[in-house]
Amino acid sequence: MFYRQYTPQPPLAALVGCIWYSEGLQGTHERERLLPNGESGIVFDLREQPVRIYDAQDRARFSIFAPAIFCGARTDCFVIETSQQERVIGIQFRPGGAFAFLNMPASEVANDTYSLDDLWPGEAVLIRDALMNAASVDAMFRILERALLMRLRSSWRLHPAIAFAVGKLAMPAQNVRIGDLADRVGFSSRRFIELFREQTGLTPKSFQRVRRFQQVLQSLRIGAEETWTALACETGYYDQAHFIHDFRLFSGMTPGEYVTMATPHLNHVPLK
Repeated sequence: MFYRQYTPQPPLAALVGCIWYSEGLQGTHERERLLPNGESGIVFDLREQPVRIYDAQDRARFSIFAPAIFCGARTDCFVIETSQQERVIGIQFRPGGAFAFLNMPASEVANDTYSLDDLWPGEAVLIRDALMNAASVDAMFRILERALLMRLRSSWRLHPAIAFAVGKLAMPAQNVRIGDLADRVGFSSRRFIELFREQTGLTPKSFQRVRRFQQVLQSLRIGAEETWTALACETGYYDQAHFIHDFRLFSGMTPGEYVTMATPHLNHVPLK
């Protein structure tokens, strides 16, 4: 497997976590579950095949997309075919980062997948064609960086109060209260929740919960030898029951099941 990633230069660096390229993924499983992280992303499948996204609860149900998709910020998981990762390139936005490249509130595209051409009419096909004809991976990165700069809407940047709140809520072990955070940034709770959802796609509480879930996955990745109760306490859950409930909600499995199936790819879980 060949994998590379690139961090774009400012002003994109504040909005885009990375641009990544993957080729030659090998595995013994046909499908895998993708877990939520509260961020949006764009993926270009460089095969000549449509993209299928399966329902995590009923894999007989699926949607078919053109090979350029936008994934909104999510709090649920979904299933993909591993063949779709044979040769792919994508953009991983920082929390709220996609807002600056959309013509609508991020809440309108949250928890779902869309053909990119529906959001960037007439552009997705041209960008993909350029990627297909690029001479190198570095050239692909430059193509996507230029495309993002052309789409960047400076008037739609993340509000400073929301950027501050994202930073605080991304550290869920601190158990920041949403009402206290709204007071700190000078908004009513209602207006704060409304603006946060408009710009990130999720409510502050949902974002905080999914980032806490991600913190748990990070702890499991490094092999933290703790009881579930200790891990729940360390990552800001009220108790083990709360921890298990949220883990199942976001991943569709128990922490123990995840550990037995986990791979180096934190949010990709093989399915038989």
